Amino acid sequence: MDLDLLHRAVQEACRLGASYADIRLEEREGSEISVRMGSVEKSTIWRRAGAGVRVIVEGAWGFSSTEVVTEEALLEAVKSAVKMARAAAPARGKPVKLADVRVCKDHVKASIKEDPASVDPGEKVKLVLELDDLARSYGKVVKDVSIRYIDRRTRKAFVSSEGAEVVVEAVRTYLAAYVVAGEAGSLSPSYDAIGGVRGYELLRGDRPYGMVKEVAERAIRLVKAGMPKGGLSTVVLDNDILGLIVHEAFGHCAEADHIITGSVLTGKLGWQVASELVTIVDDPLPEYANGWTPYDDEGVKARRVVIVEKGVLKEYMQSRETAAELGMEPTGNARAQDYGYAPLVRMRNTYMLPGDWKPEEIIEETREGFYLKGGFGGQADANGDFMFNVQEAWRIENGELKEPYRGVTVSGNAVEVLKSVDAVANDLKIESPGMCGKWQWVPVDGGGPHIRCKIIVGGAR
Repeated sequence: MDLDLLHRAVQEACRLGASYADIRLEEREGSEISVRMGSVEKSTIWRRAGAGVRVIVEGAWGFSSTEVVTEEALLEAVKSAVKMARAAAPARGKPVKLADVRVCKDHVKASIKEDPASVDPGEKVKLVLELDDLARSYGKVVKDVSIRYIDRRTRKAFVSSEGAEVVVEAVRTYLAAYVVAGEAGSLSPSYDAIGGVRGYELLRGDRPYGMVKEVAERAIRLVKAGMPKGGLSTVVLDNDILGLIVHEAFGHCAEADHIITGSVLTGKLGWQVASELVTIVDDPLPEYANGWTPYDDEGVKARRVVIVEKGVLKEYMQSRETAAELGMEPTGNARAQDYGYAPLVRMRNTYMLPGDWKPEEIIEETREGFYLKGGFGGQADANGDFMFNVQEAWRIENGELKEPYRGVTVSGNAVEVLKSVDAVANDLKIESPGMCGKWQWVPVDGGGPHIRCKIIVGGAR
């Protein structure tokens, strides 16, 4: 990476009239393997590189990108970005302002043990085929199996007209398993994934096989399960479902661009928005987590954001622009899908902090309700209202798990659900690797401990 070239490009942007300019140069490469029911459906190795240029001219943003990384192409992208900003300026309204930040010069590289690029592709395909075989070995009750492997290496350089110069290198490895069991017209799907900022060491040993075995056995176990009677219930949520609610239903509401346009948390700093047992953070660390972000895509050194502390709303997640508009501090939450996109306010690793209970004690101290395990997608809005699918549910009676259920959903309002939390376990788990879509896709992670709360459980009428 020629950082001097990037500095020359931002200098040219300023010469053309930009009051601010930055460039993100990215190099990406990786591989992907998908196997379904014994057949390799996808086996690819890919490489991409390019640069994105942002400028402020006459108080308006302009953005341009290029996949040709030469001085001529970068200077042409700079000219295009300046032209776009100048064209947008008359209709901008309020001029863009950026909150002040410490100008950083740094080079950060994620620590991994085994680079997936050093592993023979044939070995990767062999592993995925073996995992597919394992899932199908349970017999005719297994109707569908899909195993997906991904590794991705990224190297990003950020340079700004303020003098920032940041290089971040990361490796992500990911494995997902999806199994559908079926019998007598009843279908039961099951899913799980492991991954994050890790190398191929993640897939050495028994862990991938254990995950696939658990996914297959869950699907089979629930084929004959019934559906519970719906209604507002006391529930014990596992780490994954809690992570889904914290991210999708609550976290997005605390992103500053949503705060500005209007969300359930707008204007509520200092308000009680959850139980006193609830503390929620958005964290650029730990390093292994999928949303690892030591610096964001504005070159801001990322820090932990304490969104909720003991039930009280404390902070929003910010970009430099939203921080300036709200009169607050940037937090390092400006992230872009890649060089072809301008950054937006995005979460990183969002989770609830642990409490004092043991998970089994929460169940033992629950007279009646449900134990809910494993999220399976759903939807949420800026009001905090949500509906998510649950992979597995168990009825709790006098502190014991009784019969399992399938086809369960949970719904409600995130603020009301979090206010109802009356027990928080000590088993913090941050490993729900995924890609969050908010007009762009970025890697995120999250989770938390087991909790007990009240939620609407959907099932049979």
